[in-house]
Order: sequence, then C-alpha cells, then structure tokens
Amino acid sequence: MDTREILTRFKGGTLRREHAVALLAGTSPVVAPPVVALPVAALPAADREPLPTPAPGPVPGDGAGPGTGAGMPCAVVGIQGRFPQAGDLEAFWRNGLQGRIAEAALPGGRRSACAGWRGHFLDGVEEFDPDLFGLGAREAAGLDLRERLLAQSAWQTLESAGYAGARLERLTACDGTARSVGVYAALGPAGGALPGTGHRHTAPPDSRPGPAARLSRLLDLRGPSLSVDSGDSSFLTALHLALGALRAGECAAALVGAVELRLHPACQRPGAGEGVAAVLLKPLAAARADGDRVHAVIRSSAVGHPGRAAPGPQHGRLVGRALAAAGLRPPGTGPQGPDSGPQSEAPDAGLEAVGVALEESSRTVAALVGDAGAVTGAAALVRAVGQLRHAVLLAGPDRPAPAAWEPARRDDGTVLPRRALVSVPGPAAPASSTDAVDAVDAAGPADAVDAADTADGTDGTDGVDGTDGGEGVGVVLVVEEAPAVPRAPARTGPPPGTGPAELVLLSAATPAHLAATAGRLAARLSDDGGGGRDGGPAGPDLAAVAHELRLGRAVLRCRLAVTVRTVAELADALAGFAAHPGPGAGPAGVRSADLRTAAGPPLIEGLEETRAYVAALWQGGRLEQLTRLWLAGADVCAVLPAHPGPAAVELPATVLRPRPLEPGPGPGTDGAPQ
Repeated sequence: MDTREILTRFKGGTLRREHAVALLAGTSPVVAPPVVALPVAALPAADREPLPTPAPGPVPGDGAGPGTGAGMPCAVVGIQGRFPQAGDLEAFWRNGLQGRIAEAALPGGRRSACAGWRGHFLDGVEEFDPDLFGLGAREAAGLDLRERLLAQSAWQTLESAGYAGARLERLTACDGTARSVGVYAALGPAGGALPGTGHRHTAPPDSRPGPAARLSRLLDLRGPSLSVDSGDSSFLTALHLALGALRAGECAAALVGAVELRLHPACQRPGAGEGVAAVLLKPLAAARADGDRVHAVIRSSAVGHPGRAAPGPQHGRLVGRALAAAGLRPPGTGPQGPDSGPQSEAPDAGLEAVGVALEESSRTVAALVGDAGAVTGAAALVRAVGQLRHAVLLAGPDRPAPAAWEPARRDDGTVLPRRALVSVPGPAAPASSTDAVDAVDAAGPADAVDAADTADGTDGTDGVDGTDGGEGVGVVLVVEEAPAVPRAPARTGPPPGTGPAELVLLSAATPAHLAATAGRLAARLSDDGGGGRDGGPAGPDLAAVAHELRLGRAVLRCRLAVTVRTVAELADALAGFAAHPGPGAGPAGVRSADLRTAAGPPLIEGLEETRAYVAALWQGGRLEQLTRLWLAGADVCAVLPAHPGPAAVELPATVLRPRPLEPGPGPGTDGAPQ
C-alpha cells in the first residue's frame, strides 16, 4: 500500500499508530493488523442475544412522491439572517456573487485578547428593539445578547413567511392546539455572549428556562422547545430534530434558529466569525395546500458521531444515509446508497446523476462567515437556498467563478430537480498523494502520522477524538429546489382603478415603527413597477398585498387604515403617511390610531357574536365600519379565512428600531450585579 493509503487508513481508525509508522518506515509486514474490536464473548450474556431482523422495506425510488413519515419532505417557507457585512440575505447573496471576503478588524468598543487580529463580525450586537416584543427595560435586560438577536431574526422569519398574525393562530397540532410551532435554538458557547466588561453575576435559580424555551414564551409558540449544542453542527442538528418533530406530527411548523457571538476575549481568535439566522419549516404537502411561498425543500437529513474513530470517513456514510432517506439512489450503489463499506464515499458522478451538483459546508462559507461556530450550518443552508432559487452556482473552493446551474437529466430526457447537499463539518479538503509523500520525506514517519491525526482534530491516541464531545457530530441535508408553481392566468378584470376598493390595514409597536414600516412598504411597491403608474408594469396584485397584510402580520397597538383601488395609490398614501405620520397629519384618506394607552381591547372583543358581526361586515364590503372597529382596537382580521386567498406576495418586514441596551445577564446568570 502506498503512503496516502497508509495515512488514510490510519485517519479512518482501521490502522493503529505504531503500525502506520512502521509501514511508512518500511519495517512492518505488508498487511498491518486492524484495530481489534471488543470480543462478543466479553459481553454479559444478556447483551449477546441476537438483534431481531428488521422487516424488509421498500427499495428507495427516485423520490418523486410527496412521502410521509420518515421520508416526508419539508418546505422552507421563511428564512432570514444577518451575517458579517451583510445586514440581510440580499446583501449576503451579493457578497457571494462578488466573491467577497467579509473579514474586518474587531468593531470599536470590543475588548480583545490580542491587538490587530481580524475576523468576521456583526455590527450593533448590543442593540435591541424591545418595543417590538412589548418588553420593558427590565424584561429586555433579562435576555442575553444571543437571545435578543435570535428573537429579532425569528420575528422577521415569521413575518417573511406570512405567519406572524392570524395564520399563526391557525397552525394547529393534532389535538387542536393553536400556534403549534416548535422552537429549536442552536447557540454558541455561553461565554461568547458575555462582553467581558468585568461585571460579575449571581447564579440563576434552577428553574431558569433555556434559550429555546424563553423564545417560545416570548413569541407565544406552543410546540416542542429544545436548545441544541453540538459544536459547529448545532444548527443542522437542531434542524434534523425539527424535521423529526414535523414528521411525527408533534407540531404544525418548526422555527429553527442559530446565533454565534465572539464578544469575550477568550472566544476570539483570528478568523473567528459571528452571525444569526432562522428558518421556518412546514411539511411540503401542507405548505403547497396553504399556498405558502416555498424557498426550498429539505428532502432528508442524517446525523452521527464517529465515536472513537477519526471523523473523516463519517461524511461519506452520512451522505449515503441522507440520499437513501430521500429515496435517491446514485448509479452503481446498493439500495441504501453509497454506504457499502466503513470508508465508502459517495461518488461525484453518482451524485450528479440524481441532480446533486453542489455541496455547501464549512469550507464553502469560510470567506463569508469565517469560523462561525453554531451558525456555520445556517450560513451553508442560506447559501445553498440562494443558489437553488437563482439557479446559479456560486464561486467556491472548487469553482473559480459563478456559473449558471443547468439541471441534470435522466437518460430519457426527464429534467431532474436541482439538488444540493448541506453538511457540517463537510467533506475533507482534497489532498494529493504527492503531498503525503512530501510530508513523510520532510518530517519522518512518526511526525507525518501525528500531523495527519491532528489535521482531523484528533489527539494522536489510537484514533480517539481529542475534541469535546460535540465537535465530532456531523450532519448532512439533501436540499432541493422548490417545486414549480403553475403560472397564474393573466388577469382579465377591469382596468386598474376601476375595480373594487381594498381596505389595507397596517399595525406596528409604536408610531415610529408604523411610519418607518409604511415608508419601507411604499418604497417596495414603487420599485415593483410602480403599481401600474404611467403605463408601467402592474406590479403585485393589490388584493394579494391587502390579504398578506391582514393575515400575515401581528396585530399591534399602533394602527393605520386606508382604502385604495390601485397599488400606485397605496404606495402614494403610505409614502405620504411616512413623511407626515400621526392621526390627522397624514394624507387624505389615511387614518391612524395610537392605542398604547387604551384601557384594553373593546368590550366586544372575543365574543362569538362579534366574530359573526365582523364576518358579515367583510362579506358585505362594509369597509368604513371595519376601519372604525380596527382603529378602536378590534381585531377585524381574525375572522378572515387564512387559506385560500389571492396569490402569495412577499412583502418587506416590519422595520426594527433597535437601540443600544446594557448587555444582558448572559447565559447562566440572573443579571443581578454583585
């Protein structure tokens, strides 16, 4: 066997260190003894019983069907995030297109253990918008910085999916529980969120909930709630658990988020990264039935730890398991995918034959987020989803420049969906046999073996992983482009401005939030073709915009109502209100109210008779009466059918108005300074 095979077998855990050294030195037999497993006879009698043979299952096919249970595909219906030098996902996509390296010096005001080092950082991590969540100063101080960032990202994710308002109430569990959304939070090490200011904090009571539970309470979500820490794979591990909960029927949707901060000097090192992101998942069949916007489809996932063996060969096994779970069988593999041996790898040609032309991993996102810990998998998924949506393959370690992503075809000409793998830690960087020989010549057999061991994160003791228990956890996802949506028939109704009027309702936490959100929405509507102004493109459908604002947004205490007939008229009205906000100060026809000091909801709120009355007003087109009820504090949107409705339209999120706050108590503290 040659030098490269010797080192590969050693890293795979099938060759002991002393035998690898001897082989490289030329003083060992040709075939080295393998690592010896514990004899069965050494086990207690009860543990020597043979395992029951599983019943044969169906051979995976091409995955064309919707699937149920373990093979049920799930849709990404909402996705948001912030990454270094990318305040939103549009900026993150542009950075990827441009091949930008988002590395910078440590932001001003942060303490550092060593001067002059560079990394990948978020700006304004100490800023938070407590008004959006109705929190006072003391309540906001009870959240650490990670929880604050994750809460804001989660809110924007729910809004982007259209599930922050009445639709959220109708996400019901099997037993009828409303707001059935599981929360799965992946957070970096506790110390990373502590700024190292010298403050000391008392230990919390044992009953303090974890970050996921606190987010569930903050957003009033009533599904499973789990915090996950498996090192760099934390986000993908959390997503794997969320998929399992959806397939088991434990929740109607799942919110999966991750955040990583490097505030404390002990967590800072060159190349370290930060970020925050969240996705909202639903079963694909439910998402399509509800008319949701589907960004991508997660077909399957696989997770595992290599145990005492080196982690290198694990990746191929996880790829095989994930492909098999998705019902994808590359040519030349068995019924369980490319997992025929302990060190098997999925052949690239086989992956391309099932539509997989891309793998996003820690390596591919390193230039954008650095060593981003728990949020690494989120960055890889966001990058993969962007490429699937745009049908563009971004530049990366194995691709010098962006390129159009042409779909693969079967032999009969059938077009396959574009598919990608998302993995952490991902495949090992390729190494040539020449490199291995050079390493042995330069360092000698023993040092070459130790170097190979260290490269895979082991400590040189018979293949035992020398990192902490979470660092070896690997996860692989199979992600697919969203299914094609049938093109809506051309509108043949009356010309713009001559059809029925639409009541557009908007609400926010404060008057400033309301004005800023109205301005952002006006700008988006004007950018989308001007709403048919001056003979331009018609832009989004007015009924769809009104429908989305009524059902997809939370009902808050500062409110606006306007009745319009065209998108252009709506854009002008909202822009006028943004310039001159406040009751009676905006343009004609735009009415608003600040209900923050009101005693509470109207007495008629919550009565079944009120629901019937409001439903009758909508049915009869009584827009003036509905406007008055809305501005008086009634929730006139709760009676509307969530689905079906006009074609879904993606609207800009509510404007956040974060402000600097004192750092929260940090994980494991109650915020009380000594």
